[in-house]
Order: sequence, then C-alpha cells, then structure tokens
Amino acid sequence: MKNYKNNLELLSKNHVYSHEMEHDACGVGLIASTEGKKSRAVVEHGIEALKAVWHRGAVDADGKTGDGAGIHLEIPKDFFIEKIQVTGHHHDNSEICVGMIFLPKNDYSSQENSKTIVESELTKNDFNIYGWRQVPVNPKVLGEKALQTMPEIIQVLFKSNNPNLLDKELERKIYETRKKIEKSANRLSLNNFYVCSMSSKSIIYKGMFLAEAISDFYLDLKDERFISRYAIFHQRFSTNTAPSWSLAQPFRALAHNGEINTYKGNKNWMKVHEEEMSSPLFENVENLKPVISQGVSDSAALDNVFELLNKSGQPAPLAKLMLVPDAWSKKNKTLSRNHQQLFNFLNSTMEPWDGPAAIAATDNEWVIAANDRNGLRPLRYAITKDKLLFAGSETGMIKLNEKKILSKGRLGPGEIIGVRIEKGKVFSNNQIKDFLAKEFKHFNSQIIDLDEKIFIAKEKHNFAGEDLRRRQHTFGISLEDLELILHPMAEDAKEATGSMGDDTPLAVLSDKYRPLYHFFRQNFSQVTNPPIDSLRENKVMSLKTRFGNLGNILDFDTLTKENIYVLNSPILSNSQFNKFINYFGKNSLSIDCTFSDDENLTLAIKRIQKEAEIAVRQGVSQIILSDKDLSSKKIPMPMILCVGAINTFLIDKKLRGYVSINVQSGEALDTHSFATLIGVGATTVNPYLAFDSLYQRHEKKLFGQYSFDDCVHTIIKTVLPK
Repeated sequence: MKNYKNNLELLSKNHVYSHEMEHDACGVGLIASTEGKKSRAVVEHGIEALKAVWHRGAVDADGKTGDGAGIHLEIPKDFFIEKIQVTGHHHDNSEICVGMIFLPKNDYSSQENSKTIVESELTKNDFNIYGWRQVPVNPKVLGEKALQTMPEIIQVLFKSNNPNLLDKELERKIYETRKKIEKSANRLSLNNFYVCSMSSKSIIYKGMFLAEAISDFYLDLKDERFISRYAIFHQRFSTNTAPSWSLAQPFRALAHNGEINTYKGNKNWMKVHEEEMSSPLFENVENLKPVISQGVSDSAALDNVFELLNKSGQPAPLAKLMLVPDAWSKKNKTLSRNHQQLFNFLNSTMEPWDGPAAIAATDNEWVIAANDRNGLRPLRYAITKDKLLFAGSETGMIKLNEKKILSKGRLGPGEIIGVRIEKGKVFSNNQIKDFLAKEFKHFNSQIIDLDEKIFIAKEKHNFAGEDLRRRQHTFGISLEDLELILHPMAEDAKEATGSMGDDTPLAVLSDKYRPLYHFFRQNFSQVTNPPIDSLRENKVMSLKTRFGNLGNILDFDTLTKENIYVLNSPILSNSQFNKFINYFGKNSLSIDCTFSDDENLTLAIKRIQKEAEIAVRQGVSQIILSDKDLSSKKIPMPMILCVGAINTFLIDKKLRGYVSINVQSGEALDTHSFATLIGVGATTVNPYLAFDSLYQRHEKKLFGQYSFDDCVHTIIKTVLPK
C-alpha cells in the first residue's frame, strides 16, 4: 500500500495521472415497485442483483478488496425513528433527514473539524440536529487495501425547524446546505471528507468491498425494517485507475456504467453555464458553485450536473435527455417530428455528455434506467406480475418466474424506461418522450435553422497562383497533404486512413515542423470503444451546432428568451462563411490573428484577448478569428492557440456565454484539425486555404466532371455523419 501511494504521488506530480481521468466500465441496475409501495422485497432483490454482477468489478490480489460497490435506497422511517430515540430525542412526525458521511480515518483533528463544519452549516440553515450515529460495520469482510483506506463512516440525523418545508423544497434546501459544507471542507483541505448522501428521501451505502459482502459489511441492510420503493445498485470496474471509497457508486443522483469521452469539454462549458445561473428557488446560486466538484471522476461530474438540474426543478427523464441525449437527424425517417423538435430544443440548451453510458437514476420522484445514443452498454428490463420492474446490465440478475413476466426487453440506443415513484406507474420510452415533447413544444418557434439561409452555392476562391503557394508554404501544407488528405475528401468523401505501422514520431518528439494541433492527437486516441458501423452512423451521430447566448440552465423561460440559431455542421465553405457574416451583420466582428515583427506572440495573444473582451461588452454576438491578413510582414498565430486563449479569457471574465467564436483558418485541413479547434472553443470553422487549394486542383481538371461546388459539398459531407 505504501508503494502504491508513493507511485500515485509520483505519477500525479509529473502530470501522468489525474483524478479527472477516472473512467468506469461497470455493472448497474435498479429494482422498482410498480405500485408505489415500500417493501423489504425491493431491498433484498437489490442486494441480490448487486451480488449477481460481482464479475463486472475487479478484485485485488488479497481476494477481498473490490473496485467499489453500493446501493441507493429510500430512507426507512421506522428504522431511523428508533435511532433518533437512541440519541435521547423524540420524533415529532417531521421529515427525517440523514447524511451518510465518510470522515478521515485515524485523524481525530480532521474528524472534529468535519463534524464542526456539518453542525455549523446545518444549524445556520435552520436545521435541528438529533445527533451523530456510528454506522455499524463488519471490517472483517474487507481486504487489506480496503481496510487500510477505509474511512470513518458516520451518519448525521437531523430535521428542518420549518414544518412547512417539505419534499422538493426541503431537498433543495438540504442540497444547498451540503454544497456549503463541501466548500467549507475544501477550504480547510479536508481531503478525505466525503458526503455520500444527504437527504430526507434516500440514503446510499457504498464502499470498496466485494459486491457479495455489502450486507455483511453494512449491518443496517440486514434489518427487516429497511424497506424501499426502489433500489439502485452499482458494481464498479475502474478502467486503468485506482479505486477509492468515495468513487464507489451509486452517486447521489445516478449510477453510471460507461465513460464520458467529452468530459474535458463538458467541464469547461459548465463553467460558462455557471456565469448565467440564477434561480429564485435557491438562497444564493453562488453556494452551488462550482457545480462540478474538484478532482472527481467523469461519472461523478455527470452526477453533479444531473443533481443540479433535478434540484432546479427538471425531472430525471428530462435531465437524462439534456445530458445524455438521443442522436437525431432530419434524415432519420423513423423518428417522429415531435421528438425531433424536442431533441432540437434540448440540443440548444446543454452540451451532450457523450460516451457509452447505461445509467440508473432518481430524483426521488422518478426512477429511470436509460442508455446512451449508441447503445454500447447493455441494459435489459423485465416487468412482473409481482408489481416490480427489474432493469440492469445482465439478464438473470434475479431468478424470475417466466410465467409472472408481463413484458421484457432491452433498451436500445437512447431509450429510457421510468417509474413514477409515488404512483408506481411505468412509463415507456415513447410515453416519456411524447410527454416531454408536448411540454416543451412552445419553445420550438425560437429555434432558427440557418441551413436554409446559409447554403453552398457559387463557391469562390480567395487566393491563387503565387499568393496561394506562399500561404500553403507558410502553413506547412505540402503536396503530399493535398494528394493524400484533401483529394480523397473531395473526390470520395473519405478521410485519410493510415496503417498501424505508421512510424511518424509524435509531434513532441519530431525534429520537423508540426502544426500545433498535431500535439493533441493523443487526446483523440485514449478510448477503446469500437468504431461505429456505417449503417448506423447517420442515426447515432450528429454535428448539430448552436449559436448565441447560452442562457440560464436553471430556468428554461429565461434560457430561451432570445432566438437560438442552429446549423447542421460546424464546417463552413467560403460562400457559407460570407453569408454567415452578412446574416449577423453588425453583431459580428473580425479579429486579426497575425502579428508583426515589432510584436511578439505573447503580446499578440493579449491583444486579441482584449479585442474580444471589448467586442463582447459592446454587444457583439459573433467573434470571427481570421489569419487571412498574413503577409511578408505579418505572421499567422497558431489558430488553436488563439481560440483557446480567447475562450479561457472570456470564461475568466464571465463573458463566454454571450458570444460564439468562429474561425477562418488557413491551418485547418483535415477532420483532426477541425476537431481540435472545436474542442478548444470554436463554434464554426472555415478552412479557407483548404478550399482555395481544392480550387487549384479543380482548375487542373483533377476531379473529372465534378464542379467546384460539388467538391466543396463533398468535403463538408466527409465530416458529417454518413
């Protein structure tokens, strides 16, 4: 264990390992009552199902330490009334609130500081504390590593002093108080302090034991009074990462099997959304920031945002469709128009947290099971005559009598199934989406599709002859690039493919000039998901792009008070880009991304940052970063550096949500360069020099009977889902 900690510290110091690179591949599922009644059977089925997916988690060499397992249940009232009485208090029929907390082990000073913070914040926020409870556990079932890292596990029992504060309002108050507690703990660097759950509705038991040991470790779970209407369970498999007690799942809102491949982008965009967040439902929105806690895994970050949406009034099914949306396209003839409109609206409110994902989640009104747009994680369900819904990663988690099964099946790509907890009514995928589509239909009139106004026609080139050749040389575009990368894209709509034997050195090790975006190639090759097949690509891939004010995600009415502009592709031809500039007119401003010999790169970056800030403060909604003005006296800056610098600068100034960043670059040539520019903050990309180079080849009759417009259209088609 000592060697492990030393190695972890060494890797972290040298930026080889980060908590934010944590990914999972796990077993997940739920059991729910379809009649709205709490029962012991639901809890026992949940424990049994968790034990059945033990093989989806890794086991340490000691044979007892696991990657993490847990279960999320409703708070059993009768059970905790007795625990309140043990503290010497009388329960007065108010809502029982329970905080399940991990404290630093054997660090008594930190333990006392942690308790003081919890007590102080609860008291300040008008809660009455019954007392602390040591959670009874059996450490004998733990392996050596799990035992050495095991926290002190305690519960705080409390109630609200306001008897009228109930249900959603009470949960919202507890949520905001918990966020205050976490911020105070971070300020004191209480690194091993962690709140598993804090709620008047539900409680989470989890840890680094084997799934089969959960009820042996947590003795509470063996109590017959532990009853619930749902049980969400999770067995973690940490992919190339270190397990920990806090990263065990379920988290507070969801349990997640998969990985978020867009996590860095999602985290950065969440900072932008924080700038605009406001809601009368909370005491002070600043208490909720940062929404994504520091150093959490991708799954925990998704849970942070999912929980925020729930507490701001958005139901679990809607939060799922906002964060892990269906893929949709106008070409998809099987998707109803009202669903298309719903997804179009949701696409304009929040960036998708993309990646393979099977989730089980609850907002204490709904309990849902759902899949991502690709359906790359298995999720099967069964509804029985015993008034129960079973859903999970495996068939046969629970032995069911086939004669009692009313219906069963698998959730396909983007599909969802849910139960209204109070009523126990089951809602199918179409029922949920039909309801939400009707609920948000009135927002569709504010979405303006720019594809109808900005289209490819009468394409023109900007540069030719010697001027073009100088620019190609400046940006390092060789004849090989034109023949092997650009030509196939224009002729056959094919991306260039290389063999596994490619011995080209990494950009950081190369002694040749490499564009800056080459240094980011490793960011796009860390995930082991299989390539999507061409037959399904159109249905599960989308490059839909939105413009304009990102708005307030906590309030849909203010979120959509202005028109929302959308495009099917972020890649614009020369004619499209000119039409785009003309369409927005005075709301757009071009910033020169070149610098002269009397200005170094650092000063030039600061100059364009300041120009961008002034433009946004003056009401400009579309910034255009262009390197077209290069000359013998003006050198182009790396465009990815310009976009990243302005994006970060505007985020720091709390201005990023008011503007879109559009790029006119001579450097961008292939899909990787487009992806890196969009990844660092660009909304659209016009690779003008690529199209000018294409025109040069077209003039030489290298594309047969195809017109120049056809070739341009084909290049853009290369980037779009087929």
